[in-house]
Amino acid sequence: MKVGDIVRQSDALVKFKGRHYNKKRRATLGTVVKMSSPDPRIGKKWRKQLGFLVDVLWSTGKLSTNFAEGNLEVVEGIEE
Repeated sequence: MKVGDIVRQSDALVKFKGRHYNKKRRATLGTVVKMSSPDPRIGKKWRKQLGFLVDVLWSTGKLSTNFAEGNLEVVEGIEE
């Protein structure tokens, strides 16, 4: 994953069930605008699962900061 990739929310880290789960969230696409490494105070096991911290600008206009890379899936990557 890199800046400029088109992503959507995945259920790789957290499984949502029940009436509060919004399926539209998985359908909403976003663009990666920033990536940063996680806090070094977090344990190695969690850092590996979370991956980088990602800022995503969603198609709805909302900016989500510090999103776990492990909870996003790349829909379309950019070529370098």
